[in-house]
Amino acid sequence: MFVPSSASASDEPSGGLQLSIDFVPPANRGTRELVDGRGSLLLLLGEKDRTERPTCMCCWIAADYMTPDLVVCEPLTRQYQAIPPPSGRSVCVLGAFLLNGDTSTAGAAIGMENFRVLLVHYQPDYSNGEVNGHGHPLASVFTRGGRNDGGWHCGEMDEVGVYLPRLDEVHLAGRTGGRIYWGCEDKQVVVLDERTLQFSAMTLAEQMMKWLEFGRDNFRVVGGGHSGMVRIVHLTYDGEVEVFGHGRGNDDWVLEMRVRMEEASRGLVVEHEEEEFFAGETRIIDADESLVALLPPNETCLFSVDLETMMLKREDGRKKYNGTAFPYTLPWPPVMRACGDDATKTRK
Repeated sequence: MFVPSSASASDEPSGGLQLSIDFVPPANRGTRELVDGRGSLLLLLGEKDRTERPTCMCCWIAADYMTPDLVVCEPLTRQYQAIPPPSGRSVCVLGAFLLNGDTSTAGAAIGMENFRVLLVHYQPDYSNGEVNGHGHPLASVFTRGGRNDGGWHCGEMDEVGVYLPRLDEVHLAGRTGGRIYWGCEDKQVVVLDERTLQFSAMTLAEQMMKWLEFGRDNFRVVGGGHSGMVRIVHLTYDGEVEVFGHGRGNDDWVLEMRVRMEEASRGLVVEHEEEEFFAGETRIIDADESLVALLPPNETCLFSVDLETMMLKREDGRKKYNGTAFPYTLPWPPVMRACGDDATKTRK
């Protein structure tokens, strides 16, 4: 189920517009995963048939090599476009994202005729022909070719000045304000500017480096609404949600708020379970500028924390889907279905 941003979708019996992507051909290998949504488009990532891996790779990274199977689709118009892998080779994917296409025309909206795809992958470093335990990020941008060639152009930005730890110690931490963030277990945050495609490292306060954990289940970077702030959301092992604020042009990080799940969950769970309910293996499932979604251990329903009021809410309506949600906006002008037997025909 995709929940469009259009308010009219709330009139649907399910609370959202149910759109199918059954028109997209199945993946060659396994299934595709929904990895991004932008405007009326969705980006799916799967794996093509496995190709030969570099023989010098260690097991910990060779298992993560894949030939990406990227597909962009628009569920309402039932159109899709397959994106060729970079140079047809296998890579270690750190993330795949939709970008606006031609921005030279004012007001140009993203759509099936106007988009780019950003693929960020991990380039291992070698020493004497073997992996030396770290690597660096590499960005590939796919742009539609001209009318004459009808193909796709792939441009690459290789950033050897930013080093990453082992691949399994790097995770996507958030995307906001035209930047994408990765958290690393060596206690650094790597940032990619979507406009310049330049990588850098976020500067954190020394005290934050001491007590923050940078795991994929307890660390997120989110936006701060209209304030232009960047925030760090951190989930401690003993069940506290901490929010740090960082303003543009200001190097100081400030602890804005802290919520103890034991206190906030009173009345939402059985009283004698409150103390241990959010401790231990509680995970951050998703986060944006307004809320953070938490999944307690051994539970099938989510809890959310409002990042403005810091109120805890039990999300029973989402208990059947414990994954990341992506925005989806109905295309404008609306597409009208033409009469006839062919359901795929459309008329604008």
